[in-house]
Amino acid sequence: MHISFIPGQLQDLWDLWGLEILMLLSFSIQVILTVYGSRRKDIPGIWIRLTIWLTYLLSASLAKIIIGKLTVIPESDPNERNIRRELKALFAPLLLIQIGNPDAITAYSIEDNRLGLRQLLTLVLQVAVVIWIIVKSWTHSQLSYLYLPLLVSGLIKYGEVVWALKSALSKTSGIITVAEIDDQEANMPALFRFLPDDIPNIELILKAYYRFISLKPHRENWLYQPLYESLPWMSVDEYPPEDIFHITDAELGFMYDVLYTKAPIIYTKAGCILRVVSFSHLVMTLCGFSILFRHDFSRHMKACFIVGLLGGAVLLEAYQITQLPFSDWAIVQMIKHQQHLPFMIPCLRILGPRATDWKRWSNTLSQFNLMTFCIHHYMKPLMCGRILKFRGIDMMLKKNKSRWRVQFPHELKVLMVQEMKDIDRDRGLKPFNHRGDWSLGRYDCVNDFKWSVKRDFDKSITIWHIATDICYYCYSDSEIANPKIQMAKSLSDYMMYLLALRPHMLSMTTTNIIFQHACDKLKALLLQQEQSVEDEKEACRILKMERVPQYSNSERRLETVVTSKWHVLKDAQRLARNLMVRKNKWDIICSVWVEMLCYAAANCNVDYHSEQIRRGGGLITHVWILLAHKTDKYHISD
Repeated sequence: MHISFIPGQLQDLWDLWGLEILMLLSFSIQVILTVYGSRRKDIPGIWIRLTIWLTYLLSASLAKIIIGKLTVIPESDPNERNIRRELKALFAPLLLIQIGNPDAITAYSIEDNRLGLRQLLTLVLQVAVVIWIIVKSWTHSQLSYLYLPLLVSGLIKYGEVVWALKSALSKTSGIITVAEIDDQEANMPALFRFLPDDIPNIELILKAYYRFISLKPHRENWLYQPLYESLPWMSVDEYPPEDIFHITDAELGFMYDVLYTKAPIIYTKAGCILRVVSFSHLVMTLCGFSILFRHDFSRHMKACFIVGLLGGAVLLEAYQITQLPFSDWAIVQMIKHQQHLPFMIPCLRILGPRATDWKRWSNTLSQFNLMTFCIHHYMKPLMCGRILKFRGIDMMLKKNKSRWRVQFPHELKVLMVQEMKDIDRDRGLKPFNHRGDWSLGRYDCVNDFKWSVKRDFDKSITIWHIATDICYYCYSDSEIANPKIQMAKSLSDYMMYLLALRPHMLSMTTTNIIFQHACDKLKALLLQQEQSVEDEKEACRILKMERVPQYSNSERRLETVVTSKWHVLKDAQRLARNLMVRKNKWDIICSVWVEMLCYAAANCNVDYHSEQIRRGGGLITHVWILLAHKTDKYHISD
C-alpha cells in the first residue's frame, strides 16, 4: 500500500509542474548570485555572506535534483511525437546555462579553488548526462534542433567555470622566467608613457594591476622579490596616502576577482569571443522558440514558461555584459588597446573619473573593546544561555554583540603611510620580525617599554589595549585637540577585534586563553567595587588609581600554564602609568600599534588574507599587500 504525506491536489500539481518550479527556483538563485555575488567584498556583515553561502550551495544541490528528474524522461519514439517530452528535454541544456554560475562568483571560498579537480569531474559528469538526455529525446523535429544552440551556450558557460577554477591557483605559476622579467622591464613602462594626462585615476589602476601581477599575492609559492631597485616606477612612495590606498584597494580587487570570479578570463580575447558566441546562441534559441510556437502558446502553457525562462536568461546575460565596462579589468584592457582602437579614449574619459567611486572594499574598521565587552556583555547572561554554553557558542555570540564598525578616516590613512615609511627606513627589505622595537627606538624609550613588546604577541596586544583605554579615558584637557588620540583608540580596538574574533590572523594558538584570562581578571576587579561599574571611563579610573590585588593561592591553582605567571592588570597599569608621564605618549602609542599591526599582517597566512577580502576586506590585508612589495623573503641578515 502506497502512503503519501502530500495531499492529493498538491501531489498532482507537483507531478505536473514540479520540474518547472525547480527550474524557476534555480533561475531565482542565479539572479541573486549575479547581483550580490561580488558585493560581499564591499558589504561587511553576516547577512550578505549567509545569503550568498545558502544560494551558492542550493545552486549545486538543485542542479543534481533537476538532472535526476530529467533522467526519467522516456526515450523518444520516432513514429510518435510528444511535445511535452521534447519541451521537458529542453530544460537539460538550459540548466547548463543556469548552473554555469554567474560572472560574479565561481567559488565561495579558497577551498573551492583547491577542489577544482573534484568539481571538474562533477561538471564533466553533469555535461555527459545532459548530452545523453538530449540524444535520447532527439526526434529530428524543429524543436529538437533548438537543443543545439542552447547546448553550445551551456557548454561555454560551464567551460568558463572550469577555466576560472583551473587558473585561480595554478601550481606552475610560481616559476619566474627571464622573458617575464624582460617584459616587466621593457613593456610595462611603455603603457605609462602613453597614458592620457587629463584622465584621472587610470594611472592608479594600471599601477595596481602591474603590482598585482608582479606580486601574485594569492599564490604562496610565487618567487617574488621586490622590484623597487630595478623598476622604480613600481613604487608608490611618492603618492599621497589616499592614492596609495586607492592603489591597494584596486590590487586587492584584482586578487578577489582571480580567486572568486570569472573576471580574469572574461577580459581576454578568447573570453570576449566566447561571451559573444554564448550570448548569440542564447538569443538564437529564444528567437527560434518564439517563432516556432508563435501560434501555439495558448495551447502549450509549458511553452510559455520556457520562453519566459529563456527571456530571463537572455536578460541576465545582457545585464552581465552591460556590467563588464565598469571594472578595473576593463580599464586596463582599454589602456592596452587605446592605440589600436580609437574609441577607447572616449570610454576612458567616461569611466576614469567614476572609478574612484567604485566600491572595492567596505572601507571600514571593525572594532572591539575589552572594557565594553566585560561591562556590558560578558557578565550578562544570554537567553537560552545554558544550551548555548553546552554547544560552545555562547562566548562567540557575546563577542559578536559587542563589536561594531567605524569608517576608515583619511587621517588614519595618513598616519599609517607615514609610520610604515618610518618602519621601512629601519628594516630595509628584511622580513618583518619586530612588533614595537623600531617604534620605541625612534622615540628613545626602549628601556622603559621594551618589556611590554617582548611578551607573547597576544599578551602584548592585551596589555597595550587596556593601557590605551586608561590613557584615552584619563587624558588631560590640554590634549583634547590631539588627533592621534582617536586614531590610537581606533587602532587599539581594531587589534583587539583581531585577537577576539579573528585570532587565526595573529598566527597564535593561545589567543582564546589569553582573552578569557583578561576577561576574568577584569570581571573580578569590577565586582570587588562597592558600586556597580556602568561605563568604561569609571573602569579605567579604577584601574589607574587602585592597587591591583595579588593573585590568591586558589586563583594560582586555577591558572593555565600560559597565564600562571602573568599579571595582566598589573602589566597594563604599569604600562599606562609610564605612558601618562610622557608628553608624546600618543605618538608612541600610535607608532607601536601600527608596528604591531604590520607584524600581524606580515606573519599571517596568505589563505587568511584571501578569506578576509571576501568578508568586506580589512586593514590588516591592505597593510600586508603594502609590506609584501617591500619585503625580500629570501633576504639574508647581515
